Amino acid sequence: MKTIRILGIDPGSHRTGIAILDKTGNALPKVIHHDTIESPPNTELPTALIILREGLLKVIEEYKPTYSSVEEIFFSKNLKTATRVFQARGVILLTLAEKSITIYQPTVTQIKKGVTSSGKADKKQIHSSLKLILKLGELKGLDDSWDAIAAGFVGFSFIPPNSK
Repeated sequence: MKTIRILGIDPGSHRTGIAILDKTGNALPKVIHHDTIESPPNTELPTALIILREGLLKVIEEYKPTYSSVEEIFFSKNLKTATRVFQARGVILLTLAEKSITIYQPTVTQIKKGVTSSGKADKKQIHSSLKLILKLGELKGLDDSWDAIAAGFVGFSFIPPNSK
């Protein structure tokens, strides 16, 4: 039976969550790797984007995902932060496209609903649901990596059945 590997990504301006999940047949996905690509505080944006791209390329090289699920950005009232996140997201999408990785872009609401069945769930509910559904113990890491696991988990629902 074919194993499908997906890279879940929670984009951020200085912290981007990443997760690699594998799914074989009808079995539950397994979290293979989760982490955060981080640039030091006060890093100039061009340098932060280089750090993000290099970190993403390392993950792609090591785990060779076929699919990716990149959380769509919601509108932010803080224009400066939103602009930085959009720029980071652009680097992510470009890097994935260059590596010929299929990109799905679920919204925050789709991710929340796909993990908890409620589009209004908070982070704690999402983490609890992921632990229950995926039978996860205590995972170390920042919220960003948990959000990337959620994005990857929901990303499987976008993959056409004939690809599985």
